[in-house]
This record gives sequence, structure tokens and C-alpha cells, in this order.
Amino acid sequence: MVLDRKKLLITAPIDFLPELKETIQNETDVLFSYGADHDQIKYLLKGNAFDGWMVAPCPTYFIDKELLDLCPSLKIIATPSTGSNHIDVSYLLERGIKLFTLKECDVVSQILASSEFTFNLMVSVVRKIPCAFQSVLEGRWRDAESSLRGRELHGLTLGIIGFGRIGSNLARYSHSFGMKIFAYDPYVIIKNPDVIQYGCLNEMLPEADVIAVCVHLNQETFKMVNDSVFSLMKDGVYFINTSRGDIVEENDFLKYLMNGKIEAAGVDVISDELTSDINDNILVKYARKSNNLIITPHIAGITYDSERKAQTAAYNAIKDYFNK
Repeated sequence: MVLDRKKLLITAPIDFLPELKETIQNETDVLFSYGADHDQIKYLLKGNAFDGWMVAPCPTYFIDKELLDLCPSLKIIATPSTGSNHIDVSYLLERGIKLFTLKECDVVSQILASSEFTFNLMVSVVRKIPCAFQSVLEGRWRDAESSLRGRELHGLTLGIIGFGRIGSNLARYSHSFGMKIFAYDPYVIIKNPDVIQYGCLNEMLPEADVIAVCVHLNQETFKMVNDSVFSLMKDGVYFINTSRGDIVEENDFLKYLMNGKIEAAGVDVISDELTSDINDNILVKYARKSNNLIITPHIAGITYDSERKAQTAAYNAIKDYFNK
């Protein structure tokens, strides 16, 4: 159904989805502007009466009152992501602008990229795969084996904090590799017989060889993984975070990386990644000179398959909103 030529701004990546792009062009008056910076977005919002905006899931700017007030006609924002920390949600409510995220969409259960990436990041950390590759690039072969010796997943205990879509998928993948699975989530009753659910996080932490953080960022989870949590983890623990950087207190995280309590870690996120120069981040600085921290640039959800599902769902949400 055509959207009566509603005017849309799309800053989500979509050029690699030619069929969806053609559909949107046929059904709407659309302006594609993926990669636009903050000043360019200000110019576009001020100069066009957009009805809807499909935003990038990880923009280099925060979608706040300053930007939104430039476009009084805006009625809906759709983000092809489960998270919304790149958007001033409270101001959307104040303005009466509808917000769509994948968190409220059935298709999210079919998006596996972040779950698969979390598992792969865990394997990379435990088996020191990036370090092994770097060793080859530096001209070393088996002479470096003593520094590259890792662990088998089989027999290790995985403690998952947050048992939603990603946490439950991670449990399933990891159990098939012979890991023992513990999980903590006060909002979920876990029915998987292969998972031992803990009612208290502090009781689970000392029992796990690997800790994976799989929670949404909100007021309750902001900086929840701090000194009080790290201090209870087993000595030599592996730590994985693919949720949001602001869930972790990075100064505390760095302390335990440096003193060896955390054997190695892998994160796909860092704090303030939308608003700061990553070169100033303390974890990035540490990773440049250390071999026990892997950092990837928030790419867990980036696959052709997952983004096709996500972008299609976001556009369909805009269509459904205007076709009611």
C-alpha cells in the first residue's frame, strides 16, 4: 500500500538492499542520507517537512531535542535496532512522536546476527584467535605457541547475565559445545532444562569461567557491571560484553584486566561511542598495547541477513503507522 507520498528521511544503511530501496522509492517521497553527520542532519531536518525518519542504529550523533525541533512535522521515528540509547525517548513522548524499535517486533526472534557474534567473540577470546593471527603477521609461527595456548569450551561454565533473545541463543549454542550454562535474569523464568537459573547474581559470579553480559541498557543496568560485580568473579575469568558500553564501569573493568583477575575479554561496545573520539577511550588505549582485550566496533548485528530483516521491519512499521 502506497503511503500517500509521505515524506521520509532514511539515514539507516540501505544501499546494499536494492529491492527494499526500490520499494521505498516507489511508495514514498524519500531522501536517503546514510552517513550524514550532525551538521548535515540539521540542514536536512530544517529544510524538509519529513513525516517519518528511519534512523541509523548507531549514528555518530544523539537524536535529541535540538535536532527534533528542526522538524515539527515529524510523526514517527523507526530504528532498526532493539536499543534506543541513540534517541531522546523522553522528548519523543513529550512531542508525541511515535517510536518503533525491534524490541516490540516479532521479527526480532529471527535476527540471529548478534547472538552468533557473541558466541564467536567468546570463542575468539578463549582461543586467542586475534593474537594468533597477529603472530603470523609478525612472522612468528609455532615459536609463539606458549603465548597462544587457550582453553577448550567443553567443560567450562558460562554465566549469562540477561536471558533475553541473545542470552538464550548464546546458551543454546554454548551448550552444544559442552559448556555448563548458568544464567541470571530476575525478569525471566528460564524453562530450558540445560540452564541453571540463579536468583542472585552474586551467587552466580564466582561459579562461572566465562561471564557474558546480554542485557538492555536502561536506568537499572547503567554501570551495573562495576567493582562490586568484577570483584566477585572467579580469578582468571573471561568476560564478554556485546550489549552496551555504558553497562560497564570501564575504570573498574580496566583495573581487573590489568591485575589479571580477568584473563581476557572481548567487547563489541564502549562507553560514549556515539559522542566521543574512540581514541580517547581508556579501553581502546589499553588494547593497543595489551593482548588480553579484543574490541570490535559495534558490529554484532551487522550482516546482510539481519539488516535486511531489521530495515524491512522498520519501514513496515512506518507504513503501518500511516496506513491506520
